[in-house]
Amino acid sequence: MRGYIKDRGRCFFIVLCLWGFGNFYLVFLCASHFYFQDLLYLNLLLLAAAAAGIWKDYCRWKKGREYLEGKISLEPWEQEKIFGKNVYDYLQGKEEAHRKEIQGLIREQEELTDYIARWSHEAKLPLAAMKLINERSRDQETGREMKESIVRLESLIHTVLLGSKLHGPEHDVRYEKLCLRDAIREAVKNQAYFLIRHNFEIKEEIGNSQVYTDQRWLVYLLDQLIQNAVKYRGENPVLRFSAEMGKENCVLFTVEDNGLGIAREDLPYIFQKGFVGKNHRKGDYRSTGMGLYFVKEISGLLHLDIRAYSEPGKGSRFELRFQDLSEHLFLAENTLQKC
Repeated sequence: MRGYIKDRGRCFFIVLCLWGFGNFYLVFLCASHFYFQDLLYLNLLLLAAAAAGIWKDYCRWKKGREYLEGKISLEPWEQEKIFGKNVYDYLQGKEEAHRKEIQGLIREQEELTDYIARWSHEAKLPLAAMKLINERSRDQETGREMKESIVRLESLIHTVLLGSKLHGPEHDVRYEKLCLRDAIREAVKNQAYFLIRHNFEIKEEIGNSQVYTDQRWLVYLLDQLIQNAVKYRGENPVLRFSAEMGKENCVLFTVEDNGLGIAREDLPYIFQKGFVGKNHRKGDYRSTGMGLYFVKEISGLLHLDIRAYSEPGKGSRFELRFQDLSEHLFLAENTLQKC
């Protein structure tokens, strides 16, 4: 656009010079045959025509700038009219190259997601065999350690599978009316081995809360929060789920534990990809920094507002705000009903 402004500046300077020369010619060379009133009238006409031309050119420049900034869309004939044939052809070539590049990246992502899905299903076969072998083992201590490793592997495979779909979920999200209690129970069942192993007390204060969301993604989000509570548990661990009506018919859903908590200086960064707080390592179960990153990404996918509160030594609390989507989904029912 700078080149466009420079070109228009040159044109304006040339027109100004011609206007000055014309006035000089009429005043000094044709003074005897020209009246001052006629000169004034002619200049007013030229000034009005120039103002109209400048305004039209400004509107054209503004529309072109907004198009280049992505604020508006233009038909091909409008682009050619504003930018000219050469610039239009150049822009079309760039857009076509960009479109092909995006299509290539999407195709590569789909192939990678498909490969991960096939790999995940293949990996479940040896895990199933390991389960059978472990069940026949007479060594209880070894069997318990093996089972824990198998359950962890299953959880990791599930994380890889859903994580691969996280950035291409356009056709993988289905909103429906869901009872929060059902999602909680499914997530607790998924993590039952670790919750039982570490003697977790589960408290549920959900009532009849219902929300509009995708059940599978919500359960996976809860899986990550429960795993986080298990990793950083304290003595006599407690996991508490609660829900209440907030403002504007939104549902405030809370997941709270009484574990190690999060250092104050780490709290603003816990949702960043790969971030591992200095206090968040316990035994041999080292954090990868991906669990809460996935929680944040899924919250964005489901249009949830998520906030984290924590105090070292007193546990962590995660709040999820579900909006009332009944109007957007053409449903007349209220958010809170009997499950």
